[in-house]
Amino acid sequence: MPLTPEIEEALDRFALEQNLTREEALAVIAEDWLIGHGYFPAPSAEMPTPGTLDSDGSTD
Repeated sequence: MPLTPEIEEALDRFALEQNLTREEALAVIAEDWLIGHGYFPAPSAEMPTPGTLDSDGSTD
């Protein structure tokens, strides 16, 4: 899909700053937009994120 040069530049800058591939950056942007507009469920505050789990998978 062709993107404007301005969008290409912004996408490249975002991916570089976040240490993401172009595909990962597009996925993050799409998911954020979809959540923000109600098309995708927001992560639950009660659900632990991968970074909050202990090595055995527990939250304790």
